Amino acid sequence: MIARILLFIVPLFFTAGTVLGSFEHSGPDARVEAMGGAGCALENDPFSTFYNPASRGGIDAWSAGISYTRPFGNSTLDSFYASVSTSDLPFDRNGNAGISYHYFGSSLYSETSTFFTYSTRVAGPVRAGISAGLLERDSGENNPVSSLGINLGAIAALSPSLDAGIAFFNVNRPETGEGGEQAPLTSFIGASYRPAEDIILSAAAEKQENRSFRLRSGGEVRVASFLFLRAGFTTDPSTFSGGAGFRYKGFQGDISLKRHPELGAGTWYTMKAFF
Repeated sequence: MIARILLFIVPLFFTAGTVLGSFEHSGPDARVEAMGGAGCALENDPFSTFYNPASRGGIDAWSAGISYTRPFGNSTLDSFYASVSTSDLPFDRNGNAGISYHYFGSSLYSETSTFFTYSTRVAGPVRAGISAGLLERDSGENNPVSSLGINLGAIAALSPSLDAGIAFFNVNRPETGEGGEQAPLTSFIGASYRPAEDIILSAAAEKQENRSFRLRSGGEVRVASFLFLRAGFTTDPSTFSGGAGFRYKGFQGDISLKRHPELGAGTWYTMKAFF
């Protein structure tokens, strides 16, 4: 059984674009993943801090969400995410703070991360944010390894319909193994554009250490007052994604499907609440 799991997981470190393992960056939001994972310049979402720590700065609202993902259709890679954020900060009326949690793996190998995020409006249309938290890795054989991870980001509203963002994950390159293995620094730069009230287009470039650039792009169309349709595309490797979402009052549910050319399909399920 162990050998079969290893035979599946090990190739992921060489074939998948954003690999689940060693605390490499991964996205939880079914909405964003349906749009190719291009979430660097998107905002107002409980999971947006997973794509840019600055995304909630200046937003006067509470939000919360849970997410379950099954990448490549294999249960040994299941991930669970939870996130909550608030703007009720007595020391900063333009600030937003939150906590997020991520669990990935099985009884043989698992990774857990818990991050605290703070973001605020720093100058005019510019927002900045930082997230810091505990990364824990358990191989099932040795003692669990813990380290501190730090992420940074900024978003600027260039116009009422155009936002630009930049984000850096694992800035301090935390050690995640007894052999000195470090989580890779991953950088994003992107933009989102609203050509019409019910349409969003988003794109981002991703650069991870020792890997080539990866492009992410996608879009969302509101086809009814409660219904959204989405599609996206990524390079290196080439993946196609799509999904749908519904929103009723302060609640939203999303689902997405992403097709990898070698590893098959993966699914994302998300539920959110806005207050």
